[in-house]
Amino acid sequence: MKAIDLQYERSLALHAAVAERLREDPEILGRVCRKLDEWLSRGGRSTPLWMRWREVLVRPIDEIAAFLTERSEEAAWLRKASPFAGVLPPEERLRILRHVRARFDSAA
Repeated sequence: MKAIDLQYERSLALHAAVAERLREDPEILGRVCRKLDEWLSRGGRSTPLWMRWREVLVRPIDEIAAFLTERSEEAAWLRKASPFAGVLPPEERLRILRHVRARFDSAA
C-alpha cells in the first residue's frame, strides 16, 4: 500500500471516531468552533480550508458527523486541516493509528 493511502485511511478512521463522539456529546462542537475561530484569527496557509470548515460546522450534528467520514475529495481535503484535532484522547488516537497500520501491514 502507498503511504498516501495509509495517511488517508488513518485520517478517515480518526474522524470516524470523532464523529461517534460528536453524536454522543454535541458540546464538542462548541470547543471545535472556538478553536477554529482562534486559528482563523491568526491566519495562515490553511485559511481557505478553515473557512470551508466554518461553513460545514453550521450544519446539524448528524450532517457534520456524516461529512467527517465522507470519502469525497472535499472531505479528504478538509480533514488535512481539521479543527477536530485534540478531540480524541491520546490513547484512543494511538489505538486507532495502530489498528489502521496493522490492517495495512496485513494487506501488503
